[in-house]
Amino acid sequence: MENVYDIVLSFEKVSEHLKNNPGDKKKILKCIDEISGDYNKGYLTVMESFVDNTFVKLYDGINVELPDGFDLNQTLEKYHVVLCPNHQSHADYFALQYIFYKQFRIPVYIAAGINLNIFPIGIIFKKCGAFFIRRKFTDYLYKISFQGYIYYLLKTDKVVEFFFEGGRTRTGKLLPPKYGLFSMILDAHAKFDQDKKPLMFIPVSIAHEHIPEEGAHAKELGGAKKKKESTTQLLKVFKIFTKKLGTVHVKFGEGIVVDEEFDDLKLKTQDLAFETFRKVGKGMLITPSSLLSLILLDEPSGALTWKQIEKAAMEIINYCKAMNLPLTSSLRTDQAISSLRLAMDMFLNNKKVYLVKKAKLNLVYYAISEDARVHLLYHKNMILHHFFVPTIMSSVWINILNGSIKTKTSLTKFLIRKRKELKYEFYLPRNEEMIEEGVRIIEYSIGRKIENVGDVLELSQEELFQIAKKVKRYATAFNHIYEAYYIALVSVKYLHAEPFNWDKFLQTAQEIFTMEIEHGRIVQYPESFAVPKMKSSLDYLLNQNVIGMEEGKFFIDDLDKLNQALEKFIKDINDQVAINFKLSDYD
Repeated sequence: MENVYDIVLSFEKVSEHLKNNPGDKKKILKCIDEISGDYNKGYLTVMESFVDNTFVKLYDGINVELPDGFDLNQTLEKYHVVLCPNHQSHADYFALQYIFYKQFRIPVYIAAGINLNIFPIGIIFKKCGAFFIRRKFTDYLYKISFQGYIYYLLKTDKVVEFFFEGGRTRTGKLLPPKYGLFSMILDAHAKFDQDKKPLMFIPVSIAHEHIPEEGAHAKELGGAKKKKESTTQLLKVFKIFTKKLGTVHVKFGEGIVVDEEFDDLKLKTQDLAFETFRKVGKGMLITPSSLLSLILLDEPSGALTWKQIEKAAMEIINYCKAMNLPLTSSLRTDQAISSLRLAMDMFLNNKKVYLVKKAKLNLVYYAISEDARVHLLYHKNMILHHFFVPTIMSSVWINILNGSIKTKTSLTKFLIRKRKELKYEFYLPRNEEMIEEGVRIIEYSIGRKIENVGDVLELSQEELFQIAKKVKRYATAFNHIYEAYYIALVSVKYLHAEPFNWDKFLQTAQEIFTMEIEHGRIVQYPESFAVPKMKSSLDYLLNQNVIGMEEGKFFIDDLDKLNQALEKFIKDINDQVAINFKLSDYD
């Protein structure tokens, strides 16, 4: 610790403060003790053996994918390495440390929430390299001490890791990046001498086939408050010994190198954070369980034969291969169906799916258990962003046929509008990336090159149907989100007579959802209602000036604008359903 103290105290902001406030040294040392990891090789070796003999046996394996030609030792010689993974489960702490130590014999210093520094787990985490971070940096001495500790980690060539989302996702969708640690690392690195090594931020995409905390996540999505971590709660993880956990997939992306000087730390931080965010999203592997979830949840009843599942899966896999989307190695080979069978066995074993046997028809259906749709939705959400553009393209052709889209300008406006509708939901491609991918989908569907996305207006009806058939699997993939926005609009309309707060809106939305799912014409998917979707729907309505907000309360001035938005979402939902009927007639 003496070396840690010396380097932290030499950090510019700390040393400058102590020149004028020497009496604060003890407080700063106390902050360092609270923050710092206390890596101990003996502990890590014991933990490696423990994981080998317990958790690893629960999983079918840990699938690690590295960039071609990746050599960690060479990378560490050239760069200060920072790992930036997404965060799905507390198991992520173990998985990444285990992978790095097992494969490279190099410890990783992992930023962990102060909520995990509880006896005895906190001591174990510290000895395995975790360092702790408070949720808020209101104490100035703590803030500069933490910045000094980041400086120490870089100065001593430690491999640093932090979860860029700032916490675990409860929905499976990537959360927007938090800027804090990006900024601190950039700022600390800027304080080095001119001959310093560049920084390399490595995006890491983690995908679990099963989330041990899924029950707690589901409750929080329904409105329950997050329970504070405790030793008892964390030890409940051992309940997973009764379950099958599938495979943990970890994909390391190409590193983002920061070498050049920059003038605006804030701007550089934002650009770096979102570049990392986008790379993690693009690298998120499509796993057997997420593929099954995508297929099963597309049916409101969730009941399909294995032949139907297999047919849908192969269509999606072939599309992914053609569009170079990241499939797991098990789905890229002729073992794809076998790996889907294993994932289905896991769902059956964990009571997410059950069998419905129709003896007279000699058929067996796979149906989602009533309370498990939200669990499968987590896995669907992990990969849903990969299918945003084909879903849009599935609605383009029908709008061309019915005359809603007639010109290149109206086509571009349509595409941008559809993107705006979902910008508050999850990772999305940029406008230009969306249009470029749209061109590739058209070419893949009709089997020939085109100049630009506007050429779709010149296609024959036969070619339009060829596009529709290639992307029909994704036509209703987003309907649960559109239904959530419909619920939000109906709720706002119901409450429009006077300003309302969040709690009143959420209560009303839940009641409308319950009535709709039982008796309504629009809402078909039980997963349409969730607290995060209700929050993002209000964000969207605020952004579109459908509603306003003042002193913590929402209001509406223009009822006509709200009615127009409501009609648009009803049309979009009905159009997506109609697509499948039209294609069935065509087939």
